[in-house]
Amino acid sequence: MTKIKNILTKCWTWIKGLRWWLKILLLLILAALIFGGVRMFKKSSPRPQYRFAKVEKGDIKDIVEASGPLAPINTTEVGALVSGEILKIYVDFNSQVKKGDLMALIDPTQVQADFDQAQASLSSAKEDLESVKMAYNLAQSNLKRYQTLYKKNYVAKTDLEQYELSFINAKSNLNSSEARVIQAQASLERAQKDLDNTRIIAPIDGIVLSKKVSEGQSLTSGYSTPEMFTLAQDLTKMQIEAKVSEADVVKIQEGQEASFTLDGYPDEKFKGIIRQVRTNYGSSSSSSSSYSSSSSSGTTYTVVIDVDNTEGKFMPGMTATITIVTQDKKDVLLVPNEALRFSPSTNTEKYTTTGVWTLEKGQSQPKRVDVSIGIISDKKTEIKSDDIQEGQTIIVSENKQGVLPMNNSGRPRRR
Repeated sequence: MTKIKNILTKCWTWIKGLRWWLKILLLLILAALIFGGVRMFKKSSPRPQYRFAKVEKGDIKDIVEASGPLAPINTTEVGALVSGEILKIYVDFNSQVKKGDLMALIDPTQVQADFDQAQASLSSAKEDLESVKMAYNLAQSNLKRYQTLYKKNYVAKTDLEQYELSFINAKSNLNSSEARVIQAQASLERAQKDLDNTRIIAPIDGIVLSKKVSEGQSLTSGYSTPEMFTLAQDLTKMQIEAKVSEADVVKIQEGQEASFTLDGYPDEKFKGIIRQVRTNYGSSSSSSSSYSSSSSSGTTYTVVIDVDNTEGKFMPGMTATITIVTQDKKDVLLVPNEALRFSPSTNTEKYTTTGVWTLEKGQSQPKRVDVSIGIISDKKTEIKSDDIQEGQTIIVSENKQGVLPMNNSGRPRRR
């Protein structure tokens, strides 16, 4: 100890005798030696090869998300069945109407003229019919009289045949006159209906959702009926028609509860009941999405959700963002999604089942354990396995490899 002290004293005396720039140079050399030693020490400490996570128990939900517009359950289109200029409109947007109320009036001038002409034609046809009936009765009477005389040989057969021909002609004229009366009657009824149709009447009790015409506008009723108004029967009960992908629609059942939000009420969440899962399908580039399926183009189905609007908060056309919880599991085994996508860089085998990798104490190589998966959320997945327990350590990534990407379906890749 005394020798070391003497050596340190001599070194210190030697340093004190050095020039100032030599002292600085000596300090720089000493700092470089210390920095290099620290780096070598760090390099000698081995970096962990894997990143681990523990298997946990917790709650997880399977959620289907979609969107759709709010709409009345029952709507009725009111159109014009006759052509003409709109003289007067008696309702506007949001007008409450009762069945039979007058909503608009179409100029009846031409239709009234057609009605008057049809009425005159019917009157003329009826008068002609009366005259023809008299001629028919006379021909019938003459024929009966000559038939009696012929049986008594008072008249020749040629005379009888003339009266038979007259009777046939009279009967034909009668049938024609009766047909003209029926035709004239039908024309009058049609004209009467057209005249009635110039008055646009509310077919149901309801509220006017849309008004597509204005006063002075001319309507042409041809192959299609011009739409004038849309009536909603009851706005206290509404529905949402959401488009759901084929991957998610199989999870949804009638009677399930659905929650939804609206942009107009960002801090509130509302509830509805699924009334119908329609079997008709369509194609859409923006479908519903859940944690177990991707949002991509494909087949979609319509899910109808009943909504209570007794408070009058909702308006037709509002877009609802819908959340449907199809499964809700408690106290199940959960692992990070990346653990199901992990495979060691040394592994070359391909597996047909899903599994996780563990590294047992004292072992240098990971071991694969098969698992079955349940609900998949955005970060964690439910697993089932007799060989995996709560608190067990599993590998989630390899430091030099990182996290592998998910496959196209959004599910963990099997390794």
